[in-house]
Formats: sequence, C-alpha cells, structure tokens
Amino acid sequence: MRPAKEFAMKRLFFLLLILIMFTFQIFSYASELTDPESDAETAAESEEIAPELAETARNAVVYETLSGQILFEKNIHERVPVASLTKIMTALLVIEHGGFDELVTAKETAFFDITSDGSTQNIVTGETMSVEDLLYCLMISSANESSNILAEYVSGSVEVFLEEMNARARALGCTDTNFANTHGLPDDNHYSSAYDMMLITQEAMKHPLFAEIANTTAKTIPPTNKTDRTRDLFTTNHLISTRIQPGYIYHLAMGVKTGYTSKAGYCLSSSAVNDGMSLITIVLGCPRIDDVTMSFIETKKLMEWAFDSFSYRQILNRVSIIDSVKVELGKDHSEVNVVPQRSMTALIPKDLDPEDIERRITLPDSVTAPVGKEQILGQMVLSHNGTVYGTVPLVASFEVELSAEENFMENVREAVNQEWIRYAVAAIIGIILLYAAVVIIYNYARRTQRVRGNYRGKKRRRR
Repeated sequence: MRPAKEFAMKRLFFLLLILIMFTFQIFSYASELTDPESDAETAAESEEIAPELAETARNAVVYETLSGQILFEKNIHERVPVASLTKIMTALLVIEHGGFDELVTAKETAFFDITSDGSTQNIVTGETMSVEDLLYCLMISSANESSNILAEYVSGSVEVFLEEMNARARALGCTDTNFANTHGLPDDNHYSSAYDMMLITQEAMKHPLFAEIANTTAKTIPPTNKTDRTRDLFTTNHLISTRIQPGYIYHLAMGVKTGYTSKAGYCLSSSAVNDGMSLITIVLGCPRIDDVTMSFIETKKLMEWAFDSFSYRQILNRVSIIDSVKVELGKDHSEVNVVPQRSMTALIPKDLDPEDIERRITLPDSVTAPVGKEQILGQMVLSHNGTVYGTVPLVASFEVELSAEENFMENVREAVNQEWIRYAVAAIIGIILLYAAVVIIYNYARRTQRVRGNYRGKKRRRR
C-alpha cells in the first residue's frame, strides 16, 4: 500500500506543478495584451504608415486618369465655391469652339460683373486681341475680364455661354455644379465640387492647347490697338514656378489652375505624370497659415503620397492556366484548359502582393465539342478591397474536336429521349407484339384444327 500512496502523491505534485506553470503563462500573455507602452508603439507605427493627408483642405481628391481610380477623397461631392477654377470650364468651351487666331474686340457688355479688386490684365473696351492671347490671360494671370470677352466671342452673350457651361458640365457627369458666371467671383448660386472639378479638368487636359497653356509659367502678349506696351504674364501656380514663391515647387507638377476668394479659400487644380501614372488633384477651401498657402502644400503632399504608394504592375499572366472545363463529346480530350484572353496590368498599392488579389471566376460546368482555340468560355473579375481592377474573358487554350462516335451515340440518346420518338417506338413495338400475337393465335388455331381432323379420321376407320 505504501508504494501506491507514494505514487499517488507524486502524481498529484506533478499535476499541481503543471497547473502553476499554465497559470503563469496565462497571466504573462494577458500582461502583454494590456501593456500600454505596447499599444502606444503600435499606434505610433500606424500613424507613420498612414500619415494624414489634406488636413487643411475642406475638400480634396486624387484621381489617376489611366486607371480611372480615385486614390484619395475628402468631401468630394460637397457643393462649395471654387473661385477661378471656374475658368477651366470657360477655357474648355473656348478651345472646343476653336478659332484661336481670330481677333476679338472687347465690348462694353463684357465688363458688367467685373469688380475692381479682382485679378485682371486691364483689357479695355474696344481693345482687340487674339483668342489664343485671351486664353493665356485667362489661364496664366487669371484675368476675369478675358472670361466674359471670350464668352461673348463663342456664344454671342455671357448668358448663353453660361447655359452652355452648365450643359457641358451635365454632359461630363457633374451633378453638383452650377455656374452663375464665367470667372468664379462670389455668387451664392455659383458652386461646384472637388469631384466635378476633377471631371472638368480631366476633359480639358485632353486638349493639347489647354495642357500647354495650363503648364506655361510665363508668356508675353504683344502690343494691341490700345497699348504700345507688351503684357508680361506670370503663372499664379507656384508648384510649377519659383519666380514668386520658390518654396512650393514640385518637379512633377504640370499645371493646371489656381483660385482664391475669401469665401472659397485657396483652391488648386493640378496634374502630374510619373512612372506611367497620370494624376489629377483637386484641393478646395485651403487656408493660408503663417504666410504659407496650404493649397500648394496639400497638393504636393497628395501627389508625393500617390506616387510613393501606388504603381502599375502585372496582376495576370496570359499563359497562366486558371482552371479546366469538362468537354462533352470531345475527341481525345475530356476537358480543356482555360487561360486569360490577355495579360492584365493594373494600378495597385505597392505593398499589395498580386497573389492576394481576389479572382472571381465564372465558368460553365461543361461544354460540348467542338471547342475552338481561344473560344471564350467564361470570365474572371479581379478586385481587392472593393476596387475592381478589371474583367478578363477566359478562353480555351487548345482546340477540342468533335468525336464522331460520341456524337452518334449522343444523337441516339437525344432521339430516344424525345417524347414523340418514345411514342413511335412504343407503337412499333406494340404493333410487332400484336402481330406476333395474331400469328401465334393463328398458328395455334390451325394446329388445333388439323389435330381434330386427324382424330375424326381415325375413328371412322375403326368402324
């Protein structure tokens, strides 16, 4: 008995030791989970990974034109004043109208809503300039009077031109825009949004002349019939020029337009191209802090972030076998491999592994031969976190011919499965069975009659 008791005590001691060690591990793990210093370090790392963007902007958007992706957004559909960004639409309509070498004489009616404290090139009634020179005055030095002069040239009156501006905005998909003037001076009924200005800027940048003017830092306008002096224009976009404010320059920026009123704040529509990416950025409602115009600072930060965070990479290879599909009636092949119709390159985050992109595949359970090479059998949608990168048809990687034997047997099976065929076969079988029954009955009757005749003849002979 004593050895048994000692064994039991040892076992109990061993179990207690295991329990103590297990408890210690639980408390140690819990202390790691609730360590405030650890939480602080994690939060700090998160802030470093995802810095705040457009903090001082009321509205902002970063759009990549080639992929059609919005990379960053902030209040992009809010209706707000956009100041001289209005002139992007004015310039778009003028450029679409054409006639850049034509001479235009400023009418007195063009100055009806021009204030003395707005940006100007001091064009006067009766002064004649070319359409192209007026466009430079409009976009580089933001001359308000040139907006109305050009509007009257294109449409005959500012009122008709405004109707055309709003119609063009609607045609581009702008749902939060109404233009009450051609230049952007304050008006309660004059507004747009970051998203709509993005659409308008994108359309304008499709025109080489607009892109050229929007990226021009300086321009000399020749003398006119009202002045012997040239006009020297200098851009107000300090992202592309160091002449006035050297601290804002961004080497990848390519225009487009600045704007400011006390109500709209500092606004900037800009573009940039780098490593195959083409950006349009809009920032609205920025302040000026300690003599620093934040619209330039926020735009530069947004562009640097976009170029640092995204890149075009191949996410699908043309030769990759995606799946296989069963082939009915195939000769030599019971299934066919399925591949993408084309390779795909997409704009994706630089820290995203292409293998982690979701592939939603749609394919039939089977197809019937013949199957041609490159025949479309289905499709694949590639996406990640709600962003759809594209849809690619899935095609057969080789040809599968029709098997004559299998085709014949399938035709037989199909024929047998048709209702009228079944009825016909049943009728034929019924007729055959009926005919056989009649023959059997007939032969039986004849044999019976013959037997009776023989039996009677025998009886007569016996008499």
